[in-house]
This record gives sequence, structure tokens and C-alpha cells, in this order.
Amino acid sequence: MMFVTRCFFKLVFVVASLQMETVKASDDIADYLWNESKSFQQAALNSAFVQGLKNVSLNPSDFGAYMIQDAVYMYMSKEFIDVAVGKTIDPDLKQFLQEKANSYESLYLDLFKKWHIADPRGIILGTGCQNYVNHLKDVVNTKDPIYLVVAMIPCVKLWPWLGDQIDADFGHFGVYTKWIKEDFDPDYKGYKLYENMVNNVYKEGTVDKDEALVVYQASMKGEVDFFSLL
Repeated sequence: MMFVTRCFFKLVFVVASLQMETVKASDDIADYLWNESKSFQQAALNSAFVQGLKNVSLNPSDFGAYMIQDAVYMYMSKEFIDVAVGKTIDPDLKQFLQEKANSYESLYLDLFKKWHIADPRGIILGTGCQNYVNHLKDVVNTKDPIYLVVAMIPCVKLWPWLGDQIDADFGHFGVYTKWIKEDFDPDYKGYKLYENMVNNVYKEGTVDKDEALVVYQASMKGEVDFFSLL
């Protein structure tokens, strides 16, 4: 995902974070979702992809396969965000999703250029990525648009956590060093934008805690399987 990956679009964070309301700890569903998903965090850390990066043993073909699929994942995610934009009547959520749609479009176009992708529909996704895409599609088609935001948090929060676990700031990872430092950046805090949006809507009583956990953990599993089933 290079410097511009699905998980890291920092300029949008800097601008939009100034507009987000800080919620009280008692209204914080985001921490609950993360804390209830520790087993998925460890599974992602122990995955073949992450350990291969850490140990500089990842087959370059597997890295390439991941990147190409991730570009398609970004393309499909942008389509799902567009659907959510059309469904929501909440002006704040609509603006948030529109910003994400614009970001994801820039990201997948950049990846398409780098990986010479002309037609994403011609790429056969592996089981892990395909199941992840199917999950997001189901969320946007069957649930309130805020749940798509819930489903997107694991990606943006898991990656900097992984970077912290493997010492991305100071470690040396051979040919993967630059990618890891940029995409697994432990200092990235953009996930807070997503969490604040979900926390604010939860505070209003329109997010069901149990349903949100199911969606969140399905996305966490999607991350794990995408790392594991190339």
C-alpha cells in the first residue's frame, strides 16, 4: 500500500479532526470494541504476512499478491462508501463518508498506477480478501451506514498497533523497511477520526453495542485472514 495506503491518509485526518467532537469516556464504544478483539490483534501479529515482513522472509511474490489484491480491496471499498453516502441522512456522517470516498479513490488510483492495474474486475481475489470484501458489502447493503464506519476501524487501528509491536520506527526490514515504516507507522492516529464518529453516534443511541461488536470483529477477522490467506 506504499505511503498512500488504505489505512493512512493523514492530511484528511489533520483537517477533519478539528471538526470532530470529543466524547466522554462513558460514551466510548470504540475502546470497548478494540478491547474485546485482542485475540484478533494477536492473530494478525502472528500471521505469515506480518511475521514474514518482520523477519525479512516474506516471499516477494506474496508481497506483490497482497498489494495487488489490496488495490482491488480499496477500489471495492470506495464503491461501498459511495453507497453509504447515498443512504445516510446524517449531514456529519455524510460529510465524513464523502471525505473517505475521495481519499480511497486517490489511494486506489495510485496503487493501480504502481501495480499496472487497468481493470480490477479481472483480478481474482484470494479467499481472505474476497471474504473481507463480501463482509463490507453485506454491512453497507443491510445495515445503517454508521456500521460501515465501524467495519472500517479495524484496518486503520490495527496497522499502527502492528507497527508498534514489530518496532517499525527503528527496526530494519530489508527491502520492506520503507513500506513498513510508512504503512505500519506506530504514530498514526487517524483511526481516532473513525472512532470519534462512531462514539458520537453511539452517544445518540443509534448504534447497537452488540451489533457493532459483530461487525467490528468480522472486520478484524477479515484483516487476519487477508494477512494469512493470500
